[in-house]
Amino acid sequence: MKKFLLGAMQIGLILLFLVVAFVFSRAPSIEDFQSEMDESASSTTSSIRVSVVRPESNPENLLVDTTGTVEARNTVSLTSQVSGQVVWVSENLRDGSSFDRDEELLRIDPHEFELAVAQAEANLDSANANLELRLAESKAGKENWEIMNGSDEVPELVARTPQIAQSRASISTAEANLEIAKLQLSRTSVSLPFNGKILTADVGPGQFLTRGQPFGLAYDSNSLELRVNVSENEMLLLKPAKGRTATVLMGGRKFEAQVERTSSSVDSRNRTTTLYLTFQSSHELVPGHFVDVLIYGRETIESYRLPETVEQTQSSIWIVRNDELELQTLQVIAREGNEIIVSAFDYGDGIVVGALNNAEPGTNVVVNNPL
Repeated sequence: MKKFLLGAMQIGLILLFLVVAFVFSRAPSIEDFQSEMDESASSTTSSIRVSVVRPESNPENLLVDTTGTVEARNTVSLTSQVSGQVVWVSENLRDGSSFDRDEELLRIDPHEFELAVAQAEANLDSANANLELRLAESKAGKENWEIMNGSDEVPELVARTPQIAQSRASISTAEANLEIAKLQLSRTSVSLPFNGKILTADVGPGQFLTRGQPFGLAYDSNSLELRVNVSENEMLLLKPAKGRTATVLMGGRKFEAQVERTSSSVDSRNRTTTLYLTFQSSHELVPGHFVDVLIYGRETIESYRLPETVEQTQSSIWIVRNDELELQTLQVIAREGNEIIVSAFDYGDGIVVGALNNAEPGTNVVVNNPL
């Protein structure tokens, strides 16, 4: 029995050895495994799948999207031109109030200045009367001279010629003094020669103002303008900038504006140029408002509008030509949001969208359906 079991075990070991030998004989060699890996890598390299866009060339109105600040070009100090006590102040002479052209805003006690006008008028009447007296004396002197001396030339002193000239000069002086008195009287009423708004005011009835004393600040509503700083690249999109139209946006409201002028120099710190825009439509903006501005620039003839995802490093892109990658440099005209505008070029079979890892010129690709 023991001999039978020993023989069976020997036979089993022989069969197990034969099975193991058969399995190892069917396993691939290291060379076969490496060959399969190379074929797999080659297959992967040659089958990179890419998405492309195929834009059409269209004219583009270039747009500069920036911000600006509302400023008043004509801001004036409210100043008294005469000295005196304030007897009346308008309701519109308050912070934030609006006023009309030549509207009376403040009145200084005019009594003293009315008296000055009356005195100047009296002085003028006296000068006129003195001239009449000198003319009468001249006439009488000439008549007496003719009686005494016949047709001889009448001396100037007899004809009162110097006295008459002096009287005429006195009249001119009196007239000038009267005009000055009237001007001073008119200055007791304070107004401005434009429609505007009050920025600040600090004056009330009973207050004594001296000549030249400021009591407020106002600006001309028609002098409001928009100050915008643009970069050198943005200026290239606008040249010539003067006359370009713009849309001003604030709080959901839109206002039309136009570039009136540009600064005469470039800011040395940030290399920007300042544009000054005037409003072409009614608006509710005031100095200090910070607004968004869209300035419409020149028109391009042949350009593409592309998603910014096509751009690779250093303003380059991948294009597909004959199922191979080709690297090309972009000529960017403008950037608007998530898009870039570039000069038109031959992009072969399409422009690749998105970044490619380990890609190089000449790599074979398979193009997905174009976007």
